[in-house]
Amino acid sequence: MKNIKFLILSLSVACCMSSCLDEEPLYTQNNNIVFSNESNAELALLGCYSYMSTTSAYGQHWQEIPISGSGFGWSQRSGSDGIVSLQSLSSDGLISTTWNAMYKVVSEVNAYLANLESSGLSAEVKNQYSGEAKFLRALAYYNLVSLFGDVPFKTTASTSEGITIGRTPSNEVLAHVIDDLKDAESISETSTAGRVNSWAVKAFMGKVYYKMAVLGINATENWNNAKNMFDAVYNSGVYQLENNFADLFGDWVSNSKESIFQINFSVTSTNCFNRASNRFSPTSSTTGVNWSTYRATKAAYDMHWSMYPGDPRIAATFLTQHRERSGNNQANPKPQVGDTPSANDSVYYYPYISYKIILDKKLVNGKEVVVYDSIYKNGKGVEPKEFVTRIPYEELENPANPSLSYLENLEAPADADVYEKARIEVLKNLKKSFAENGSQQAWPAHAKLYDQNQQGTASHKNLMVYRYAEMLLLMADVYNELGDKNKAISLANEVLARARRSATTTAPSVEPKDWPTSLTTEQVREKLYFERIIELFGEPDMYEMIRIRGTEYLKKALEYHNNHEFTKASDAYYTAAAQKWTDRIYNDGNLTEDFLKKNLLLPIPDSERDANPGITDNNFGY
Repeated sequence: MKNIKFLILSLSVACCMSSCLDEEPLYTQNNNIVFSNESNAELALLGCYSYMSTTSAYGQHWQEIPISGSGFGWSQRSGSDGIVSLQSLSSDGLISTTWNAMYKVVSEVNAYLANLESSGLSAEVKNQYSGEAKFLRALAYYNLVSLFGDVPFKTTASTSEGITIGRTPSNEVLAHVIDDLKDAESISETSTAGRVNSWAVKAFMGKVYYKMAVLGINATENWNNAKNMFDAVYNSGVYQLENNFADLFGDWVSNSKESIFQINFSVTSTNCFNRASNRFSPTSSTTGVNWSTYRATKAAYDMHWSMYPGDPRIAATFLTQHRERSGNNQANPKPQVGDTPSANDSVYYYPYISYKIILDKKLVNGKEVVVYDSIYKNGKGVEPKEFVTRIPYEELENPANPSLSYLENLEAPADADVYEKARIEVLKNLKKSFAENGSQQAWPAHAKLYDQNQQGTASHKNLMVYRYAEMLLLMADVYNELGDKNKAISLANEVLARARRSATTTAPSVEPKDWPTSLTTEQVREKLYFERIIELFGEPDMYEMIRIRGTEYLKKALEYHNNHEFTKASDAYYTAAAQKWTDRIYNDGNLTEDFLKKNLLLPIPDSERDANPGITDNNFGY
């Protein structure tokens, strides 16, 4: 089915000092024209959808902040990296723009609903279109609560006059979100690509009930409410897991059976295009323009490997290799170096590293010349041959935290040839390569966002905002909390089985192994917490999933980072050398309760507090 390219009715999302709640929506301007017939009303509805796909929303910022600020993100230490280093500032313009994006959706939906209701369109049309619009408003408010906690709540159309409105407690906002979703339950069970249907509404309602239960809001009631919603969707068979995990992140994925709700983009639009690849992909790695702004942390890669060695999802989640280009905006990679493809043609990232082999040294005209094993083209050696190795996780006592002392004390066997000796020497010096080299190759990139054929700053990828695998893992958590851990394990094992099926070789993968029923309820709770991080790594729900279980589990996750030996060595090198391409340790290694509590939410942006007198406070720690 052809992708929906949302009509942009008006996209002036300029930053200003007025409150985000104080916007005159488009639909108040020509109500009689816009709502004179069903076709125009539908175009106006698509305009509401379109605001979810702008660069301020899911087109960039609602990928950028949740992924980079998750606790497993990296950026250069530049003095403006507060979000990534978990030291966010309320003055950060990125936070302000992200906040404004969801309120733009709210503002437009509020006006749309008011004008739709007063129109002469049929009750059937009003029910369908208002239900879709209310889903968008529900999603916008859910996002705001997830990142900012208590937020201003408004369901009536704004005017051009100033507005004063305080923060509504998050439990009340979520209750209103449920009301919107209940109203949307009666829309059609089917929809075109990129639009919501009643099954997506039910699946999302289950997620909202889950969040309310975890937050302690009528916990027993909402665990059961979540179960009922998830059961209905699960038993319907409407959604299924894709057979291959990597297929979820290909170009223009539009009709995936796993997609519950997604945003569709266009590379020709100046507003609704997916710009995230530009921020997350390595420089000179695609046909377009990339800036290596954000990477995944070394601790994130090693955590995944330690839990599921060889999991096929690792290669689909972390970009560790790409063909070498001479710069940005290059249509093709550099020409192949030799007669056959080789490591010389590519760039490698943590935990992989390339190296050369010295075969001999000899004197030429009185000078010592190094003789390398070489790459040949047309029978002639053209340059030293590159070999590739990686951290030997299989040999480590704790693959989640590779021991520097173990690596530094490796010794090649006495009978080792020159190739093995060279490999061992590379491993012995990985501290310098990955912690003290000041090179972007010391971190893996985000493979899910990577588009090798990127067009300028626009990616050829749509974005699944909510997919069936996430629902299954949330559903498993619900069953576990309701006392049926075996059902929870069975649901989780569906996700793990799909991961095994995703192996790209003919040999089936043995990881991730199914979870045994001998696990305790608490063990299942913790494993589900980390499984969601692994499954959803590099996706928009990453920020929330790491924080949704509160400070106890946030600490468990961040300890992987703060205790990582390469990370600590890199942080120490920054102190000594002021090298921006180094890691940071969160809060100088002190994961105090106050630090963790502060990092459950982002701050209310200064721009909103300055413009809205109704907001007199901020989140904890800001």
